[in-house]
Amino acid sequence: MKSKPNTDQFILKKDPVEFLEGGAADASDRLDKKKNKNSAPVIEAKVHREQKVFRLPLDLINTLKREAYERSVETGSRVTETELVEKSLRLFFDK
Repeated sequence: MKSKPNTDQFILKKDPVEFLEGGAADASDRLDKKKNKNSAPVIEAKVHREQKVFRLPLDLINTLKREAYERSVETGSRVTETELVEKSLRLFFDK
């Protein structure tokens, strides 16, 4: 008859609850930072998005990548190329 297997290897070193709560804490920290910068509370609502594919000249693609990178470094939070394109289109169409 076989003995019971040793399950000590499956004991977690870190508590997963701390990880899950840490994500919520990070999100609230980001909102607090945004409140402090703009002095007005920022409310981010989920917007329905769909994919649209465009072919752009290489110089525009490189400029867009560079701008997203530079703004990410400047602000300390991630700025995506999609955000930049969306803002530009909204300004162009006055929406």
